[in-house]
Amino acid sequence: MSCREFVPTQANDLRVIVSAGEIVGAAARVAAPGEWRTNVALGGRSVSAVPPPEARELALAAIRALGIDFAGVDLLPAGDGWVVLEVNGAVDVREHYSLGADVSGAVLESLERAQKHSLLLA
Repeated sequence: MSCREFVPTQANDLRVIVSAGEIVGAAARVAAPGEWRTNVALGGRSVSAVPPPEARELALAAIRALGIDFAGVDLLPAGDGWVVLEVNGAVDVREHYSLGADVSGAVLESLERAQKHSLLLA
């Protein structure tokens, strides 16, 4: 799907947190009643979620395409797949994003591993 195609609004999306090429967190976001925007500041809620394989692959591809190490990738369900809504480099890292480990710790550990790996290659 190109970035110019219309994607109908929905009252839910998925935020996947990627750090150094690893999925380290995720949350489903649900809009407030009568609202289509999932912003928590607008009354939406964010709940723990485990991203499906297709969403994981797309989030990782988005980060690779941008050449960045850390971001939240917001995905919208579209048909039988997903579409990238936004890649946010200033994403919040909250406890409910956990995929079994402390998210902040997982971010730091993944970035440290990447740094050590790049030093070994230098």
